[in-house]
Amino acid sequence: MLKNFRKMRVNFKNRIIIAFIAVTSLGITFTSCDPEDIIDQVTKITEKTKLYNYVSELMHDVYYWYKDIPKEINQVTSLDVYDYFEKHLVSQDRWSWMMTGEEYLNDNAGVSTSYGASYAQPIDHYEDYSIRVRYVFPNTPMSENGVKRGWELTHLNNVPVMDLVRNNTFNTEMAKTSNTFTFKDHNNTTKTFTTTSRVINTRSYFTKEVYTSNEFPGLTKPVGYFNYYTFNAHMLEDIDDAMAMFKSAGVKHLILDLRYNGGGDGRATQLLANYIAPASADGKLIAKREHNDKYSSMDNKTEYMTIVKRIAGSLDLERLYILGSKGTASASEVIINGFKPLMDVIQVGRTTYGKPNGMYVLSYPENNYTNPEYIFLPIAFFSVNINGEGHYLNGLEPDHSRPDDLYHEFGINEDWVKACLTHSATGSFPSLPPAGAQTKSLGEQYRIDNESDLKNYGRYTFEFPLK
Repeated sequence: MLKNFRKMRVNFKNRIIIAFIAVTSLGITFTSCDPEDIIDQVTKITEKTKLYNYVSELMHDVYYWYKDIPKEINQVTSLDVYDYFEKHLVSQDRWSWMMTGEEYLNDNAGVSTSYGASYAQPIDHYEDYSIRVRYVFPNTPMSENGVKRGWELTHLNNVPVMDLVRNNTFNTEMAKTSNTFTFKDHNNTTKTFTTTSRVINTRSYFTKEVYTSNEFPGLTKPVGYFNYYTFNAHMLEDIDDAMAMFKSAGVKHLILDLRYNGGGDGRATQLLANYIAPASADGKLIAKREHNDKYSSMDNKTEYMTIVKRIAGSLDLERLYILGSKGTASASEVIINGFKPLMDVIQVGRTTYGKPNGMYVLSYPENNYTNPEYIFLPIAFFSVNINGEGHYLNGLEPDHSRPDDLYHEFGINEDWVKACLTHSATGSFPSLPPAGAQTKSLGEQYRIDNESDLKNYGRYTFEFPLK
């Protein structure tokens, strides 16, 4: 795996002795004099030491800022492995993170416990603090009750949601396993129902559509719309199916909606790139990784680059519209940054998240990706395009700026999609929708967080071992 790891391994028997000596020298006493109990306690201490040593070794090897890791990080005083991992991170690193093996496996499988919806507020431009549905996964409690993007959540368990937000109890209520929800739909009709959260299975996209002049008058060529939610290497067929539909329809302009896509696996990034790159970009660089000096020899090796390899079914696009927002991160930003020098790309929406780097997926136990105990994702490289452009710490600014339309379902009536279709048909973008009145502003205490506000949002990952 990591080239320096092999030099630092100690066999299990020696570590038992070392751990016993270490804990006794520190004055740690055992709760039992029974030999079996002592062996059990020493084993636990030894396993913890092995885990902490693994974290230290990988961080001092593959971590992009390994030279700046704080000195003498104490294992004994660390609260747990999460705390120990965090102590290795440098101040400028707002991206590295870790998770349990179970979380990793569930994430790859698209499995989570949820009601199946995400929420946000159209404060930007509209000055509207109402809580709106951003998206709904199919086959979930919310979709089964007919909830759509753009619906307003007004009450939770018969309490006005803005009271819950103001009292800082909204997330607590939402986390309950059973809740009564009251919504207003697109026609302002009230709907109340009680439902229970459950384990759900998600896909990697929300919708795929083809629009012609029949659906949107003025279009001179078919336009595809693909709302891609996450770069999941275990759901590559979602990309295959969408691209086959666009190819069959003769799509020339594609609207790639990445507004809530926080990134994912490099294999999915590569496949999508192969499909959407024009023939003129075949064989050209999308992204190149820049590692620390221990691994800089890999920077110019093609196996560590994302290079266009057009395949059967690749589209023949003339233009690519990419929809982006604060929720657009990591692998999604790699697509935007990588394609802009290679074809006609128009970025629409708001400035992206700003995660110009990526990680290798490091499992513990080492190389156990089928049943890992933990997964570590330290930043290991930065990504640049064919012109050497990258390091967009503050995100990628759009070519045409528009506020996110949280009032309509994804598709032809949603503002960003409609704006791109208008541009495709006429060459110009429409005017912005009417702004909200500043007097409606309620203040920070009425804001809710969404996924992109969470720590460690965004991912652009590759699996070990290094080649």
